[in-house]
Amino acid sequence: MKQDKLDNYTSDSDIVNDLASGKRKPHDLYATLQDKSRAARILRMYLESSTGSKLEHIGSATIDYKDTLSRNAENVIGAAQVPLGYAGRLKVEGDYAKGTYPILFATTEGRLVAGASRALAATLKFGRMTTRVIRDGMARDILVRCEDLSEAAALNAFVNGAEGFKLLQDEFSKHTRHGSLSSVECYPAGRDVHLRFIATTGAAMGMNMVTIASSSAARALVSFMNESRKMHLEVLGESGNMCADKKPSYIDVLRGRGVSVIAEVRIPVERLKQAFGCDPNAMLELEKAKNHIGSELAGSNAFNAHVANTLAAMYIAYGQDPAQIVEGSQAITDVAIKSGFFYLWLYMPAIEVGTIGGGTARETQKEALGLLNLGDLGSDASRKAFAEIVAATCAANELNLLAVEASSTLAKSHSELKRG
Repeated sequence: MKQDKLDNYTSDSDIVNDLASGKRKPHDLYATLQDKSRAARILRMYLESSTGSKLEHIGSATIDYKDTLSRNAENVIGAAQVPLGYAGRLKVEGDYAKGTYPILFATTEGRLVAGASRALAATLKFGRMTTRVIRDGMARDILVRCEDLSEAAALNAFVNGAEGFKLLQDEFSKHTRHGSLSSVECYPAGRDVHLRFIATTGAAMGMNMVTIASSSAARALVSFMNESRKMHLEVLGESGNMCADKKPSYIDVLRGRGVSVIAEVRIPVERLKQAFGCDPNAMLELEKAKNHIGSELAGSNAFNAHVANTLAAMYIAYGQDPAQIVEGSQAITDVAIKSGFFYLWLYMPAIEVGTIGGGTARETQKEALGLLNLGDLGSDASRKAFAEIVAATCAANELNLLAVEASSTLAKSHSELKRG
């Protein structure tokens, strides 16, 4: 059936019947109907009729369905609403983030916003928050299979040389306008060689950008080696898991992925007591026993109190990829008391964020980013500033949870929430 006939002469109920009978598939609606919001409505009608449920709130969305289909999701039926809370104002002195920023959390976890609000208020009034970007580069591992160990060793030597890197760099640059290849790390394992490409990505988080360019560069490398060196190489996989994307891994802790940031909170000991109502020495002892010994016993790479909570709330609010909380939460918290000040440091090696692309184009997330006034959201500086804001907020929230646990009020605060 032609598109115009389907649009003008086929009723919603007829299409629902076609879906129920299997005559049409959900993706057919979006391929054939010009009005994508109508496609979403019809698919909701089908789900309602087949299950007896109502999707009133799911359908009450303000998203641009056409744009969403092209960048975010398929077979869209609406949107899932998550409560959005104002946690307060963060003041930070960073390399890129310099000023005071309103912080939003999208979360369903009670007391998370309140806890962050207390910490942000305390650091704003009494403390000092500093951040530094120590590394930047999105990574993608292209897995190359060789015929034998000799080929693997030869490939490793070539890539580590100037000629090999130039070949990869030149090919990489042909496939991206915004990315720039910084380095390629070789990790041979038997006859396989993992090529870990690291690149800067402008304002975008850049995982897809780096994947496309890295894959093309690796294929050019394979062709060159097979033709000029009479080797027998092939690209076995476009992600060999040494990236490492959305998985716990120590390579991300050591080498970083995305923006690596260290945040420092400094607050006078007496002001800490006033703001949080707890003993700073108890916080000090708890932090070591919990974040370091406890995490070591558990075999965890995350030596922190609850960085994942803050990342989840901010990533959803600001249109980032929530799955990258996995490597992002592999952060290391440390504390000390020196010269009358309580210090908290937070090392976050893998803050994978962007201020353009992906979920940042969605309507509510775009508004949330706009509140931060980061300037040109298409700039590399805006992405790094946002990464510093994320790290600083995580550090403040670490301070709060340590205070809550050191004063034995965690269970009490959660027991006051509505249950069921």
